[in-house]
Amino acid sequence: MIEVTNLTKSFADKVVFQNYSTCFSSKRLCIEAENGLGKTTLFTIIAGLDPHYSGDILLDGQKGSKLQTKVAIASDKIPFPAFLTAKQVLSLTQASWQCDWPGSLCESLHFNAFLDTKVSELSSGNQKKLQLINAIMRDCDYLILDEPSAALDADSVKALLSWIEQYKGQLLISCHEPLPFLELGFSTQPLFSELV
Repeated sequence: MIEVTNLTKSFADKVVFQNYSTCFSSKRLCIEAENGLGKTTLFTIIAGLDPHYSGDILLDGQKGSKLQTKVAIASDKIPFPAFLTAKQVLSLTQASWQCDWPGSLCESLHFNAFLDTKVSELSSGNQKKLQLINAIMRDCDYLILDEPSAALDADSVKALLSWIEQYKGQLLISCHEPLPFLELGFSTQPLFSELV
């Protein structure tokens, strides 16, 4: 369970969240909101990538210190170094997190042929695959997938859904086409019912 308590976050003079509190208790949850209203901002805070806020993030009732070690995220808003190859990105993650090489995931997403391609030369679909693989391979108890099916071909969406069926941790997603995820038992929750 992920709890957000009294979150306040702004960019310059734009307030995104003010004393925002909510609880994400479902194991598989699709967060609903229009574009540009705070989903990705909230996701990066929960994942520990943005320390510039006030409030608390609680994981199973415990204050979420060192969130980056407990929560993995895949999002277009978190770019990889353009000069690295996809294999170099995944190798760095493997070394940093002491996790297994994601061979079966690369194969099921038809990504092996692009491992030696620089990030800057990957198509949007293959950049999405790299984000997903990079987050999933960390094997965290909490996983956030920001628009996971965007830019993916149909076979890759099926492979992703197959992997999700076996994932045991808590999974938050945002998605504008949630039907395939709802068929896997995802529940939906609006982001803004308590947003000021």
